[in-house]
Parts: sequence; structure tokens; C-alpha cells
Amino acid sequence: MRWSIVRLIWLRELRDQLRDRRTVFMIVVLPLLLYPVLGLAVIEFAFGFVEKPSVVGIQSKPDNFPPRVPEGAGLTPLPVQVYCALAPGDPLAANLAAGLAQVAHVYLDYPQLVTDGRFAADYLAPTAKAKEIGFEERLQVMFLDSANRTPLDTRQVDLIVSAPADFWAQVEKGGHPTVEIVSRPGDDRSRQARKRLNEVLSRWQTDLKNVRLRRLGLPDDFDQVIQVHDDTKDSSAMTQAQQNLWDQLARIFPFMLVMWSLAGALYPAVDVCAGEKERGTMETLLISPASREEIVYGKFLTIWVFSAATALLNLASMGITTWLFAGRIPHTTLQPASVFWCILLALPLSAFFSAVCLSVGAYARSSKEGQYYLMPLFLITMPLIFLTLAPGVELNAFYSLVPVTGVALLMQQLLTASGLDQVPWPYFVPVLAPTALYSWLALRWAVGQFKREEVLFREAERLDLHLWLRRLFREKEPLPSTGQALFCFALILALRWLTLGIGSDQGLIHLSVMLVAFVAAPALLMAVLLTTRPREGLGLRLPALRDLVTAVLLAAVLLWPLGQLSLYILDQFPQIKKLIEDQPMVAVFQALGSGAAPPWWQYVLIMVLPAVCEELAFRGFILTGLRRRFSPWKAILLSSFLFALSHMNVFQLLPFLILGVFLGWLTVRSGSVFPAMLFHLVHNGLLFGIQWLKNQGYAGEELPPETALLIRLSATVLCLLLAAVLLWRLSADDRRSKGNDPGKVSVNGLPDRKPETMREINQIPS
Repeated sequence: MRWSIVRLIWLRELRDQLRDRRTVFMIVVLPLLLYPVLGLAVIEFAFGFVEKPSVVGIQSKPDNFPPRVPEGAGLTPLPVQVYCALAPGDPLAANLAAGLAQVAHVYLDYPQLVTDGRFAADYLAPTAKAKEIGFEERLQVMFLDSANRTPLDTRQVDLIVSAPADFWAQVEKGGHPTVEIVSRPGDDRSRQARKRLNEVLSRWQTDLKNVRLRRLGLPDDFDQVIQVHDDTKDSSAMTQAQQNLWDQLARIFPFMLVMWSLAGALYPAVDVCAGEKERGTMETLLISPASREEIVYGKFLTIWVFSAATALLNLASMGITTWLFAGRIPHTTLQPASVFWCILLALPLSAFFSAVCLSVGAYARSSKEGQYYLMPLFLITMPLIFLTLAPGVELNAFYSLVPVTGVALLMQQLLTASGLDQVPWPYFVPVLAPTALYSWLALRWAVGQFKREEVLFREAERLDLHLWLRRLFREKEPLPSTGQALFCFALILALRWLTLGIGSDQGLIHLSVMLVAFVAAPALLMAVLLTTRPREGLGLRLPALRDLVTAVLLAAVLLWPLGQLSLYILDQFPQIKKLIEDQPMVAVFQALGSGAAPPWWQYVLIMVLPAVCEELAFRGFILTGLRRRFSPWKAILLSSFLFALSHMNVFQLLPFLILGVFLGWLTVRSGSVFPAMLFHLVHNGLLFGIQWLKNQGYAGEELPPETALLIRLSATVLCLLLAAVLLWRLSADDRRSKGNDPGKVSVNGLPDRKPETMREINQIPS
């Protein structure tokens, strides 16, 4: 691939897109104007509603509430008692009584909720910051003469509050009088007034309780048995509101970035592919000296620039809007580190959307049809991004593999991280690596679309679902296609995800049902219903004895290196142990050799079922279908990745990927799935045997760490050398065999190269 050609096509497409004023407006002008204008309108409306005072109707005599009946109820008689105890007319006694009256009023008098026709300022605005904002003006009082609901129903007041006439008398006796609140059901103004009043009543109730404790000679914290220290707690009254608002913003920012990344890729993808077909310029580009891959990569870079620019300009606009309204929003603005992380993650996300939109746009015949094809991407993306807005959904080993969801959840974690120690560093590679892989697969799909003349210049066609299904089941192909293989994997993954938490407490029963019903059954049914040679499509051919011996030797030699790789990953990421503790296989491992161990047939079951079911699906049906379009090694790598992905744990991805490569190589080499099954069975059996010996106490004495590390490294190197020698000898024998028999076929009767025509497939011996 020549970079000069790619750059020429890229700049040419970029220049053509920039000449379109609609594109420039949608990508540049609209994001910069949308958020400030929308933010101003929304915030003005919200603050206009929030700052509007609530009117509380109080059924009491004017000025004070609750009324003091009798007039001295709730007031301490201590100053009067002191004055009477001293000589009447003594100036010193009068001054002492006056000072004591002031102290008693502050500490020993039950406080009024409403004084001088308004709520007490300390209850409305307990902090200086709240007083500056004007919280004390948000609750107003209207005294009512009667007890009817007319002022409430006519919206003169938002709430009606009443208390019994002997309120203070009950308090004096140690009783618990009731304060009645009447509101309008379902009314926003009444609901807001109720929320504000509840905060005031809570503070007033605390003061009443403290006065009662003081009169009994008890401290204010008498009823607080323990003390809780929270270093993240803020003394401000608005801390919880700030945190809630920032949590919402941290969820909305990734949501907007994802949607605008997709929106920025849709229109350019339709224009550079389907639009060129309509304008008649696609033929000129195809007959140029540029290869199809160079054309695809040039168009991809153009779409990527527009998608990333749309996302980043929206991010800048959101940041500017947040900064402009920072004084009215009770939280600090975005930190530079948070903005940097969002930019870093927006680029691979835009690349993924650009590659997918390019692949779909290349299939469309016209711009109108391209819009029909690309708009369903929103329907697929919306559940993936809405999943991140659901409460309780956090970044884990499974969600990091899900496209779009993993990136959005990682953005949320980075936006809310207060320091480098809270940044989820272990999830960067698990999130970015699958995204890069998905983008590469989409690009390869686009290259394949551009290499197919029947796709680029196809005529109008009418989709009839009934006829398509009839053709699918009547005109069967001998072996599964690539599309059927990928659909089989998607079906397996969807079934396992939907049943992830169902029956998980049943252990081996759940694992057995999952393997048989949700792994092997889809492959078997699709092979029987959609192909004419299901036995060959599943790789069920008798292998040579040599291939079976090779599978056993490789399983024994590679057991130690693969196990050490898994242990190394567990040592690097201790949190992985918590993720795999609940898996049925781990529970069986821990029970080996103990008194609560299951019967022997369950061990056989858990060793045989994974080997048979997973190999039928991944090395049988899926690998056969992938080989219809890809070369052997590409098909092996892709099927191995799908095999690792199906286990839904990103931290176990690498060991399963390596294991899948060897299993796929055995299948391709032997033309049968049975060696892979035997390898899988021996591998599981050796793992069970080692764990059983360890639980029985045959592991030997514990060695010093340095000696143990040296032995582990030496054993790993020795096993890898043995595996390399074995593979080299087998490869040499295969080269000699191919030299003697050039017509030898490989996996499932397919030739080593991709079959070019259906004639080649039909000539494969059964």
C-alpha cells in the first residue's frame, strides 16, 4: 500500500467534502452554537422555576408559628426564678437575670419555626454561602384564618401547614405533637415547596431535640452512639446536590460524544461512496492506478477526520458552555485531565464508526439507500450507549469488550476520577484493543466490498423475505458461508449473555446446559438446516492417528506455558480473582479432593462437554465458514479471537486466544475437528489432575521465591522449546507431503486457498 496514493485520495475527498456548505454547517457551526444557546435556554428555564419562591399557607394567628399557648409555653422559667431568688430591686440581680435570660433564650427556649411573619433565617439558609445565593427568599409565608383547602386549590399557596393549639404544651410534657402538611397531588410547584419545607422542618426538629436534651442535662450528641468520619464529606449544605449534578454530567458527556461521533461519520460515508456512484465518478476512481485498499483507506481517513472533528468540536462546545455557566452550576468546571482523556478515547471511537459507516455506505446504490442502511446504526448504538446511563452499570471485564459501551464507561470513570490513583489503568488496553480490532475488521469488510464488482455496480433489487427464506433453505450450499459463521457466533454470544445470571447458582448443571444448548446446539442446527454436507461443515471426519498423537503431545507440552501465562495475568491484576471465583469450573477445581467433592462422573462431564461443544462450534462450523472467504491463518486468528471473546472475560482473552490458535491449526492441518477435541480434553484433564494433586497435599514443600521463579522460568522455556521442535518437525513433514501430493486438501475438504467458484466446492470429495 502506497501512502502517497492514500494521501492524495484523502486530500481529494476532504476537499470535496469541505466544499459542501451543509457539511461545514453540521460539523463546525452547529456544535459551536448548539450547546451555548441550548444551555442558556435550559438553565434560564430551570433556574426560573427553581428560584421562584414557594408560598406556604400556615393556619395560625399572624406573626408566629406554632403559637405559644399559654404565652410562656416552651420558654424556660430559669431567669425569673433567679431574679426572684435574689433581693428585689438589686441592680446586680437585675443585670444577672437579664444576662441569664439571653443565654436561656438561646440554649433552653424551644425555637419558633416562624417568627415575625417569616421562616427563621437559620433554617432557610444555614450557611453563609446559602445566604449569598438567596435561599432565605425561597419560602414565603401566608397566614390563613380558616382550615379549608380553598387557598391551596386556587393556587394562592403551594402547601398548607397546621399544628395543634396545645403544641408547646405537649412539647413541655415530653410529648410528640404532629405537624400536618397538605399539598396538591401531582403538582410540580407543590412538590417543590414540599421538598424545601422538609429541609427546614428537619433543621427545626434537630434544634427542638437538642433543647429537650439540654433541659434534661444531656449533651446534644447524647443520642449519637457512634461517630462516622467521612473524608469525602463536604460541610456545605449543597454537597449532595453538587455530586448528583456532576454524576449526571459525567454520564451525559460520553453519551453526547458517542452520538456525535456516529452522526459525524454518517453523512460523509454516504457521500464518498453512494454519492460518487450517483455522480458517476466512482468508475473514474476505480480505473486509476490506485488499488482498492488505497481507495478504501483514503476514504476512511476522510470520514475519520469529519467524525473526530464533530466529536471534538462538540466536546469543546460543551466545555465552553460549562465554563460560561460555572457560576450558576454548583460544581467546578471540567478538569484539563478529563478533557484530555475524552479526546484520547474519542479518536478510536470515531475510527470505529467511520470504518463501519464506510463498509455499509459502499454497499448502497444511492445516497437515499445509504441513509436507509446507515440509520439503523443508531438503533444498534442507542442500546449500547443507553446501557451506560443505567444505574449500577460499571466498567468490568465483560463490558470492556462490548463496542461503544466499554469506551463510554471508561470515559465516565475518567471524568469522575479525582486523582491518578483512581484512574482505571488496567482497562485501557482491554477497551482500546477490541475497538481497534473491530475497526480493522470493518475496514477489511470495506476492502472486500470494493473488490466485488457485483456490490459496487449492482442493479436495483427488491427484498422479499419469504422468497429469501425459501431460497435459503432450498438452495443450500455444501458448506457454511462466512456470514452464517459470524451469525452463529453472534447467536452464541447473545444466548450466553441473555442467560448470564439465570441458574448460575446451580453450578455444573448451569454449565452443562449452557454448553449444550447455547454453544453446540446453534452450530448443529445451522449445519443441518443450511448446508448439504453438515458432517463436513462441522469437521466430523476421521483423522489420521498421527494427528491425534500430535494433539496429545501439544496439549501436554503447552499446558505449563499457558498456565503460567494465566497466573502471571492474575498476579498483575488481583481483582481478576474476584471475577472468576463464581464460575462453575473454578468451584469444581476448589472442591477437588475435598470431602464435599462431586462424584467422578461430574469431573468427566466438565472435561468432555467443553471439549466437544466448543470445538464443534468454533473449530467446526465457524472456522469452516470463515475459510470460505479468508486465508487459513486469517480464519484461524479470527476464529480464535471469537472463541476467546465468547468467554466474556477480557483478562482471560490472551490465554484463550493462544489456545484457540493451536486448536485451529490442528483442525486446519488434519482436516478434522477431532484432534482439537482431543487436545481440549487432555488439556482440561491435566489441569484437573494437577489441581487434585495439589489439594491432596502432593505439591511438595514450598520453595523460596527466587528458587520457585527460576524453576518456573526454566520449565516454561523447556516446554516452549519442545513445542517449537515438534511444530518444526510437523511443518517439515507437511512441506514434504505437499511436494509429493499437490492436490492435498485441508480442513473439512477445503483447499488451502479460498475456493474461487462453486465448481471447486462441488468437486470436493465427500
